[in-house]
Amino acid sequence: MIIVTLISPTGGTGRTSLAVSLASHLHALGRHVVLVQADPQNNIEYHLGHTAASEHGLGNFLLHPKQQDSLLQTQAESALRHLPFGQLNVPQILTVDRVLLEHPDRLTSLFKHPEFEDDCIVVVDLPRWPSTWCHQVLALSDLNLVTMVPDSNSVLSIDKLMPSLLQSRGASYFLMNRFDSSKVLHLDLWTLCKMKLSHRLLPFYLHEDQALPESVAAGLPLQEYAPHSQLVEDVQKLCNWIDQEIG
Repeated sequence: MIIVTLISPTGGTGRTSLAVSLASHLHALGRHVVLVQADPQNNIEYHLGHTAASEHGLGNFLLHPKQQDSLLQTQAESALRHLPFGQLNVPQILTVDRVLLEHPDRLTSLFKHPEFEDDCIVVVDLPRWPSTWCHQVLALSDLNLVTMVPDSNSVLSIDKLMPSLLQSRGASYFLMNRFDSSKVLHLDLWTLCKMKLSHRLLPFYLHEDQALPESVAAGLPLQEYAPHSQLVEDVQKLCNWIDQEIG
């Protein structure tokens, strides 16, 4: 099993949309993929075209692991398997955080559940860093992708996040999203990030594309809504890189 996490140190980096796109593309490549949302926002199913979010999911498993015989859901159109977070209230979400800290073995047992095959790729959409979820999942992950956008907040967050990444189990790389090469500021920030991150900054970026929010609003995967989009090509390039990286 290979665990790939998506992390964002700031809001608005397109992390959840990218998690869905990555899982869908890797699934299309013939990989066994499970998409997991570890973010209490519980909105990943809307990105998959659902009209409502599931009541039960990952949060419920951590609270009541012995009661969860079946975990994963399957998207009807693509057969992509996914695990939403579930609809929990604030006290329950805080309890889940405490469980993660006091009983980290419950998270380990999740990935040992029979529905997670030994050869599957688990794509985990983590909540915004820092969080208990980030701390615990990074101890288990094999590959971490930090999604950034070309603004000063993302660049300033690098130094704060790096110590946690260096202590994580897997290799960590940074990916620039919503990039517009016609903007001087974006090019300047790309150069600055390259100086700060060296090989940890992936040598390609994801373009800004209006088709992405339109596809979410339409309830369709981007590759179906706009198959000729530059962003679809960008994500395919990223998936090919991941496919080679994890072997």
